[in-house]
Amino acid sequence: MTIDWNRISPDRFEQLCVDIIRSEGFYNIRRMGGSGDRGRDIIAQKQIQLFSGSKETQNWIIQCKRLVKTNLSIDDLSSELNKVRMHNNLDYYLVILSNTLKPNVVDWIDGIKKDYSFKIIINDIDWLENQLKREPSLYKFYFENGERNEQIYSIENSNDIQIYTAGKMPSTALRGQITKWRSDLENSCSNLKNKIGFYHPEYVGCDHSGIVLSETVQSDFRMISQSNILVAYLEDEEQFGTITEIMIAYSMNKQIAIFIDEKIKTEITVSEMENKHSINLEYYNQVYAKVFKTTHSCPCSLMNELKPIHLNSYWFMIEFLSLRQPDTYIKMTNSENVVKDIIEYLKEFEK
Repeated sequence: MTIDWNRISPDRFEQLCVDIIRSEGFYNIRRMGGSGDRGRDIIAQKQIQLFSGSKETQNWIIQCKRLVKTNLSIDDLSSELNKVRMHNNLDYYLVILSNTLKPNVVDWIDGIKKDYSFKIIINDIDWLENQLKREPSLYKFYFENGERNEQIYSIENSNDIQIYTAGKMPSTALRGQITKWRSDLENSCSNLKNKIGFYHPEYVGCDHSGIVLSETVQSDFRMISQSNILVAYLEDEEQFGTITEIMIAYSMNKQIAIFIDEKIKTEITVSEMENKHSINLEYYNQVYAKVFKTTHSCPCSLMNELKPIHLNSYWFMIEFLSLRQPDTYIKMTNSENVVKDIIEYLKEFEK
Protein backbone atom coordinates (compact mmCIF):
# COMPACT_ATOMS: atom_id res chain seq x y z
CA MET A 1 0.00 0.00 0.00
CA THR A 2 1.47 3.35 -1.09
CA ILE A 3 -0.06 6.35 0.65
CA ASP A 4 0.44 10.00 -0.17
CA TRP A 5 0.41 11.59 3.29
CA ASN A 6 0.25 15.04 1.70
CA ARG A 7 -3.40 14.29 0.97
CA ILE A 8 -4.46 14.79 4.59
CA SER A 9 -3.70 17.70 6.88
CA PRO A 10 -1.90 17.29 10.23
CA ASP A 11 -5.27 17.81 11.95
CA ARG A 12 -6.94 15.00 9.98
CA PHE A 13 -3.90 12.82 10.54
CA GLU A 14 -4.43 13.32 14.26
CA GLN A 15 -8.09 12.32 13.93
CA LEU A 16 -7.03 9.24 11.95
CA CYS A 17 -4.75 8.29 14.86
CA VAL A 18 -7.72 8.66 17.23
CA ASP A 19 -9.77 6.25 15.11
CA ILE A 20 -6.92 3.75 14.95
CA ILE A 21 -6.23 3.64 18.68
CA ARG A 22 -9.95 3.40 19.39
CA SER A 23 -10.03 0.25 17.27
CA GLU A 24 -7.07 -1.02 19.34
CA GLY A 25 -9.15 -0.97 22.53
CA PHE A 26 -8.22 2.45 23.92
CA TYR A 27 -10.99 4.40 25.62
CA ASN A 28 -11.56 7.82 27.22
CA ILE A 29 -9.72 9.22 24.22
CA ARG A 30 -9.36 12.99 24.19
CA ARG A 31 -7.67 15.13 21.58
CA MET A 32 -5.63 17.96 23.00
CA GLY A 33 -3.45 19.69 20.41
CA GLY A 34 -2.72 23.35 19.95
CA SER A 35 -0.35 25.57 21.91
CA GLY A 36 0.10 24.59 25.53
CA ASP A 37 -0.62 20.89 25.00
CA ARG A 38 2.75 20.06 26.65
CA GLY A 39 3.50 17.21 24.28
CA ARG A 40 -0.02 15.78 24.28
CA ASP A 41 -1.86 15.48 20.99
CA ILE A 42 -4.05 12.75 22.46
CA ILE A 43 -4.55 11.32 25.92
CA ALA A 44 -6.21 7.94 26.42
CA GLN A 45 -6.53 4.97 28.69
CA LYS A 46 -6.20 1.25 28.12
CA GLN A 47 -7.07 -1.57 30.48
CA ILE A 48 -5.28 -4.91 30.56
CA GLN A 49 -6.05 -8.13 32.38
CA LEU A 50 -3.28 -9.06 34.83
CA PHE A 51 -4.73 -12.17 36.47
CA SER A 52 -8.21 -13.58 36.84
CA GLY A 53 -10.31 -10.78 38.34
CA SER A 54 -7.36 -8.35 38.38
CA LYS A 55 -7.09 -5.45 35.95
CA GLU A 56 -4.69 -2.57 35.40
CA THR A 57 -5.58 0.79 33.85
CA GLN A 58 -2.78 2.39 31.82
CA ASN A 59 -2.53 6.11 31.09
CA TRP A 60 -1.16 7.00 27.64
CA ILE A 61 0.02 10.18 25.95
CA ILE A 62 0.11 9.97 22.16
CA GLN A 63 1.89 12.29 19.73
CA CYS A 64 0.93 12.31 16.06
CA LYS A 65 3.70 13.25 13.64
CA ARG A 66 2.57 13.60 10.03
CA LEU A 67 6.03 14.08 8.50
CA VAL A 68 6.46 13.85 4.73
CA LYS A 69 9.62 15.64 3.61
CA THR A 70 11.43 15.67 6.95
CA ASN A 71 12.37 13.00 9.48
CA LEU A 72 11.95 12.91 13.24
CA SER A 73 15.27 14.02 14.69
CA ILE A 74 16.89 13.33 18.05
CA ASP A 75 16.48 17.00 19.00
CA ASP A 76 12.77 16.91 18.13
CA LEU A 77 12.15 13.79 20.19
CA SER A 78 14.27 15.01 23.12
CA SER A 79 12.28 18.26 23.22
CA GLU A 80 8.97 16.38 23.23
CA LEU A 81 10.11 14.01 25.97
CA ASN A 82 11.09 16.94 28.18
CA LYS A 83 7.52 18.24 27.88
CA VAL A 84 5.92 14.86 28.49
CA ARG A 85 7.93 14.01 31.60
CA MET A 86 6.16 16.92 33.35
CA HIS A 87 2.94 14.88 33.50
CA ASN A 88 2.09 12.68 36.47
CA ASN A 89 0.64 9.16 36.38
CA LEU A 90 1.91 8.48 32.86
CA ASP A 91 2.53 4.85 31.89
CA TYR A 92 3.19 5.04 28.14
CA TYR A 93 4.33 7.66 25.63
CA LEU A 94 3.49 6.70 22.04
CA VAL A 95 4.60 8.48 18.87
CA ILE A 96 2.70 7.64 15.68
CA LEU A 97 4.87 8.55 12.70
CA SER A 98 4.02 8.77 8.97
CA ASN A 99 7.55 7.86 7.85
CA THR A 100 10.45 5.79 9.15
CA LEU A 101 12.97 6.43 11.90
CA LYS A 102 16.63 6.87 11.01
CA PRO A 103 18.94 4.26 12.56
CA ASN A 104 20.72 6.84 14.76
CA VAL A 105 17.37 7.86 16.29
CA VAL A 106 16.48 4.20 16.96
CA ASP A 107 19.82 3.71 18.74
CA TRP A 108 19.35 6.91 20.75
CA ILE A 109 15.87 5.84 21.93
CA ASP A 110 17.19 2.45 23.04
CA GLY A 111 19.86 4.24 25.08
CA ILE A 112 17.59 6.70 26.92
CA LYS A 113 14.53 4.53 27.69
CA LYS A 114 15.92 3.61 31.10
CA ASP A 115 15.98 7.31 32.10
CA TYR A 116 12.19 7.66 32.04
CA SER A 117 9.56 6.33 34.42
CA PHE A 118 7.19 5.63 31.50
CA LYS A 119 7.62 3.34 28.50
CA ILE A 120 8.40 4.90 25.10
CA ILE A 121 6.95 3.40 21.91
CA ILE A 122 7.44 4.63 18.33
CA ASN A 123 5.04 3.26 15.70
CA ASP A 124 6.21 4.23 12.23
CA ILE A 125 4.76 4.02 8.72
CA ASP A 126 4.83 0.22 8.56
CA TRP A 127 2.56 0.00 11.61
CA LEU A 128 0.30 2.74 10.23
CA GLU A 129 -0.12 1.05 6.85
CA ASN A 130 -0.88 -2.29 8.52
CA GLN A 131 -3.60 -0.55 10.55
CA LEU A 132 -5.14 0.90 7.39
CA LYS A 133 -5.10 -2.54 5.74
CA ARG A 134 -6.87 -3.93 8.80
CA GLU A 135 -9.45 -1.09 8.71
CA PRO A 136 -9.95 -0.35 4.99
CA SER A 137 -12.94 1.89 5.78
CA LEU A 138 -10.50 4.32 7.42
CA TYR A 139 -8.40 4.51 4.27
CA LYS A 140 -11.49 5.13 2.15
CA PHE A 141 -12.72 7.88 4.45
CA TYR A 142 -9.44 9.76 4.92
CA PHE A 143 -7.85 9.28 1.49
CA GLU A 144 -10.72 8.65 -0.93
CA ASN A 145 -13.43 10.84 0.64
CA GLY A 146 -15.59 7.80 1.29
CA GLU A 147 -18.42 7.68 3.82
CA ARG A 148 -17.51 7.36 7.48
CA ASN A 149 -18.10 4.00 9.09
CA GLU A 150 -20.06 5.02 12.18
CA GLN A 151 -19.38 1.62 13.74
CA ILE A 152 -15.91 2.97 14.47
CA TYR A 153 -17.53 5.32 16.98
CA SER A 154 -19.63 2.69 18.73
CA ILE A 155 -18.93 1.63 22.28
CA GLU A 156 -16.24 -0.99 22.63
CA ASN A 157 -17.76 -4.17 24.02
CA SER A 158 -14.89 -4.31 26.50
CA ASN A 159 -16.30 -1.31 28.40
CA ASP A 160 -18.22 -2.48 31.45
CA ILE A 161 -20.05 0.85 31.76
CA GLN A 162 -20.25 3.77 29.34
CA ILE A 163 -21.17 7.11 30.92
CA TYR A 164 -22.36 10.36 29.37
CA THR A 165 -21.60 13.32 31.62
CA ALA A 166 -24.07 16.20 31.58
CA GLY A 167 -23.17 19.53 33.14
CA LYS A 168 -21.62 22.92 32.59
CA MET A 169 -19.32 23.44 29.63
CA PRO A 170 -15.86 25.00 30.05
CA SER A 171 -15.88 28.79 29.94
CA THR A 172 -13.46 28.68 26.97
CA ALA A 173 -14.03 26.25 24.11
CA LEU A 174 -10.55 24.76 23.73
CA ARG A 175 -9.85 21.35 22.32
CA GLY A 176 -9.47 18.74 25.02
CA GLN A 177 -10.57 21.01 27.84
CA ILE A 178 -13.11 19.57 30.26
CA THR A 179 -14.43 20.83 33.58
CA LYS A 180 -12.46 19.81 36.66
CA TRP A 181 -15.07 17.47 38.13
CA ARG A 182 -15.08 15.45 34.90
CA SER A 183 -11.29 15.21 34.86
CA ASP A 184 -11.18 14.19 38.53
CA LEU A 185 -13.93 11.64 37.90
CA GLU A 186 -12.00 10.02 35.04
CA ASN A 187 -8.91 9.71 37.23
CA SER A 188 -10.84 8.34 40.19
CA CYS A 189 -12.61 5.71 38.09
CA SER A 190 -9.24 4.11 37.32
CA ASN A 191 -9.42 2.55 40.79
CA LEU A 192 -12.79 0.86 40.22
CA LYS A 193 -13.14 -2.78 39.25
CA ASN A 194 -15.30 -1.90 36.26
CA LYS A 195 -13.81 -0.40 33.12
CA ILE A 196 -15.58 2.96 32.82
CA GLY A 197 -15.76 4.72 29.47
CA PHE A 198 -16.79 8.38 29.20
CA TYR A 199 -18.50 10.57 26.66
CA HIS A 200 -18.12 14.26 27.48
CA PRO A 201 -20.17 16.64 25.30
CA GLU A 202 -17.31 19.17 25.23
CA TYR A 203 -15.39 16.83 22.96
CA VAL A 204 -17.83 17.41 20.13
CA GLY A 205 -18.22 20.66 18.25
CA CYS A 206 -16.35 23.07 20.45
CA ASP A 207 -12.99 22.73 18.73
CA HIS A 208 -14.06 23.09 15.12
CA SER A 209 -14.85 26.41 13.50
CA GLY A 210 -18.00 26.55 11.44
CA ILE A 211 -19.77 23.64 13.08
CA VAL A 212 -23.53 24.10 13.17
CA LEU A 213 -25.68 23.51 16.22
CA SER A 214 -27.56 20.63 14.61
CA GLU A 215 -24.31 18.65 14.26
CA THR A 216 -23.52 19.11 17.94
CA VAL A 217 -27.03 18.03 18.95
CA GLN A 218 -26.78 14.95 16.72
CA SER A 219 -23.47 14.04 18.35
CA ASP A 220 -24.98 14.44 21.83
CA PHE A 221 -27.90 12.20 20.84
CA ARG A 222 -25.50 9.58 19.52
CA MET A 223 -23.33 9.62 22.63
CA ILE A 224 -26.30 9.43 25.01
CA SER A 225 -27.83 6.58 23.00
CA GLN A 226 -24.55 4.63 23.22
CA SER A 227 -24.17 5.17 26.97
CA ASN A 228 -25.51 3.03 29.77
CA ILE A 229 -25.77 5.86 32.30
CA LEU A 230 -26.19 9.62 32.19
CA VAL A 231 -24.49 11.31 35.15
CA ALA A 232 -25.51 14.97 35.56
CA TYR A 233 -24.09 17.59 37.90
CA LEU A 234 -26.27 20.67 38.38
CA GLU A 235 -23.96 23.37 39.74
CA ASP A 236 -26.19 26.41 39.32
CA GLU A 237 -29.57 27.55 38.01
CA GLU A 238 -28.38 28.34 34.46
CA GLN A 239 -28.02 24.81 33.14
CA PHE A 240 -31.15 24.28 31.11
CA GLY A 241 -29.08 22.53 28.43
CA THR A 242 -28.19 19.98 31.08
CA ILE A 243 -31.87 19.47 31.86
CA THR A 244 -32.44 18.88 28.13
CA GLU A 245 -29.75 16.18 28.13
CA ILE A 246 -31.38 14.58 31.18
CA MET A 247 -34.73 14.47 29.40
CA ILE A 248 -33.14 13.01 26.26
CA ALA A 249 -31.71 10.22 28.42
CA TYR A 250 -35.14 9.76 30.04
CA SER A 251 -36.78 9.46 26.61
CA MET A 252 -34.23 6.73 25.74
CA ASN A 253 -34.95 4.90 29.01
CA LYS A 254 -31.34 5.31 30.19
CA GLN A 255 -30.21 4.99 33.79
CA ILE A 256 -29.98 8.54 35.18
CA ALA A 257 -28.02 9.87 38.17
CA ILE A 258 -28.41 13.55 39.10
CA PHE A 259 -26.11 15.29 41.56
CA ILE A 260 -27.35 18.71 42.69
CA ASP A 261 -25.17 21.33 44.32
CA GLU A 262 -26.46 22.33 47.75
CA LYS A 263 -25.94 26.02 47.03
CA ILE A 264 -28.90 26.08 44.60
CA LYS A 265 -31.32 24.43 46.97
CA THR A 266 -34.14 26.71 48.11
CA GLU A 267 -34.50 26.48 51.85
CA ILE A 268 -38.02 26.37 53.28
CA THR A 269 -37.77 27.69 56.81
CA VAL A 270 -40.91 26.14 58.31
CA SER A 271 -42.11 22.56 58.63
CA GLU A 272 -44.84 21.12 56.46
CA MET A 273 -47.11 20.24 59.38
CA GLU A 274 -48.02 22.47 62.33
CA ASN A 275 -48.74 19.39 64.34
CA LYS A 276 -49.73 15.79 63.78
CA HIS A 277 -53.18 16.73 62.51
CA SER A 278 -52.97 20.09 60.71
CA ILE A 279 -50.90 21.45 57.84
CA ASN A 280 -48.80 24.59 58.02
CA LEU A 281 -50.08 27.16 55.53
CA GLU A 282 -46.84 29.14 55.82
CA TYR A 283 -44.99 26.11 54.42
CA TYR A 284 -47.07 26.25 51.22
CA ASN A 285 -46.78 30.03 51.05
CA GLN A 286 -43.00 29.70 51.00
CA VAL A 287 -42.98 26.84 48.50
CA TYR A 288 -45.12 28.80 46.04
CA ALA A 289 -43.21 32.04 46.57
CA LYS A 290 -39.69 30.60 46.45
CA VAL A 291 -40.10 27.66 44.08
CA PHE A 292 -42.90 28.72 41.75
CA LYS A 293 -42.31 32.49 42.06
CA THR A 294 -46.00 33.16 42.59
CA THR A 295 -48.19 34.42 45.42
CA HIS A 296 -50.81 31.76 44.73
CA SER A 297 -50.87 29.15 47.47
CA CYS A 298 -52.85 25.94 47.60
CA PRO A 299 -52.10 23.05 49.96
CA CYS A 300 -53.40 20.54 47.42
CA SER A 301 -52.97 16.77 47.41
CA LEU A 302 -50.51 16.98 44.52
CA MET A 303 -48.12 18.98 46.67
CA ASN A 304 -48.37 16.41 49.42
CA GLU A 305 -47.65 13.61 46.96
CA LEU A 306 -44.59 15.23 45.39
CA LYS A 307 -42.73 16.09 48.60
CA PRO A 308 -40.68 18.79 46.83
CA ILE A 309 -36.94 19.08 47.29
CA HIS A 310 -37.24 22.83 46.66
CA LEU A 311 -34.92 23.38 43.71
CA ASN A 312 -36.37 26.48 42.12
CA SER A 313 -36.26 26.17 38.32
CA TYR A 314 -35.33 22.47 38.41
CA TRP A 315 -37.86 21.40 41.00
CA PHE A 316 -40.67 20.20 38.75
CA MET A 317 -38.35 18.35 36.35
CA ILE A 318 -36.60 16.47 39.15
CA GLU A 319 -39.90 15.50 40.76
CA PHE A 320 -41.27 14.43 37.37
CA LEU A 321 -38.34 12.06 36.93
CA SER A 322 -38.72 10.73 40.48
CA LEU A 323 -42.33 9.81 39.79
CA ARG A 324 -42.00 8.53 36.21
CA GLN A 325 -38.61 6.79 36.53
CA PRO A 326 -38.30 5.70 40.18
CA ASP A 327 -34.76 4.33 39.76
CA THR A 328 -33.47 7.82 38.94
CA TYR A 329 -30.71 8.49 41.47
CA ILE A 330 -30.80 11.98 43.03
CA LYS A 331 -28.37 13.28 45.62
CA MET A 332 -27.53 16.69 47.04
CA THR A 333 -23.79 17.36 46.99
CA ASN A 334 -21.24 20.15 46.61
CA SER A 335 -18.17 20.89 44.52
CA GLU A 336 -15.83 19.33 47.09
CA ASN A 337 -17.74 16.03 47.33
CA VAL A 338 -19.36 15.53 43.93
CA VAL A 339 -16.68 13.20 42.54
CA LYS A 340 -16.61 11.11 45.73
CA ASP A 341 -20.41 10.88 45.65
CA ILE A 342 -20.44 9.79 41.99
CA ILE A 343 -17.79 7.16 42.71
CA GLU A 344 -19.88 5.78 45.59
CA TYR A 345 -22.85 5.57 43.22
CA LEU A 346 -20.79 3.72 40.58
CA LYS A 347 -19.48 1.24 43.16
CA GLU A 348 -23.04 -0.07 43.47
CA PHE A 349 -22.66 -1.56 39.98
CA GLU A 350 -19.76 -3.72 41.19
CA LYS A 351 -21.88 -5.60 43.73
